[in-house]
Amino acid sequence: MTAYRVLKNTEKAGNVLIGAGCYAAVLENRSNPEKAIKIGNTSEDAWLEYYERIVKPLQGNPHVPRVDKLYIDHENDYYVANIERLQPEMYDIFDDYDGDFNHCLKEELADDINQYIKGEILWKEFCEVWDQYPDIVDLPALGQVMDAILSATDALTTEDESDIIDNEHNLERYNKLDLHSGNIMFRNNTVVINDPWCGVLVDEHPSMECYIDDPDKCNYEFNWMEGV
Repeated sequence: MTAYRVLKNTEKAGNVLIGAGCYAAVLENRSNPEKAIKIGNTSEDAWLEYYERIVKPLQGNPHVPRVDKLYIDHENDYYVANIERLQPEMYDIFDDYDGDFNHCLKEELADDINQYIKGEILWKEFCEVWDQYPDIVDLPALGQVMDAILSATDALTTEDESDIIDNEHNLERYNKLDLHSGNIMFRNNTVVINDPWCGVLVDEHPSMECYIDDPDKCNYEFNWMEGV
């Protein structure tokens, strides 16, 4: 069984594809629209490290995703996770007449989280802004997650990334910070850091999104197309 075949079989069973990126695709669970199925195309996905090191130990923290079950097939290089279904935007409770307000607030929050982890703003500065939004942020809980991400990140900057690539081996094991508005989601209006890392070799990785959009034109050779 390959990741692409697992994805197609899961779709055929009635689970609707709702999103895809470089390493994984997400489908709505047909039995429960509040749940989702995440299928990853490599067992070296940095999200798996995020799960083991931060998400799993902090399952009671409101700012990490809730994961019910995880299966990893190292031999065939894919994984399947049963997760909660999160939303890309918060509900329009802050400005009912201007949807752009909530989008801009999300962009600002993602940028501030990224800057805090990189040490570009202080905790005090972060709190001064986000203390106004208790529906979005539980400051002590979010601080715990951000500090854990900082502690476990291999490359915070492009310079860190270059140094790892130039000097280390087994590069697929190294992560780099990839925290932007596309990688934070919402549970109602509570922000969830969904996927803060990618691998340092992300540019060489065959994209799940590419194969879904047009597998025949994707210019990667990848064994998970076998048998399709």
